[in-house]
Amino acid sequence: MNIAYLKDRDSLYLELSPEDPVHAWEAHTGVILNMSEDGRVVGIEIERASQQTDLRALRVGDFPGEVVAVDGARH
Repeated sequence: MNIAYLKDRDSLYLELSPEDPVHAWEAHTGVILNMSEDGRVVGIEIERASQQTDLRALRVGDFPGEVVAVDGARH
């Protein structure tokens, strides 16, 4: 699993599987689920991420992690 903050788009992307999505579904305003051909969620995008959450700390389970800012990425 990969997590990236796309600074130029203010978007937080959680890549659950490295495959390219075939479909996208906006599950909630600003929350897009990227789906595989067979309907599995392969990625989650959160638009306007800096307005939705505090990006200074990103936690996965009980382990703190860092948010890595990138200028652009495939998703």
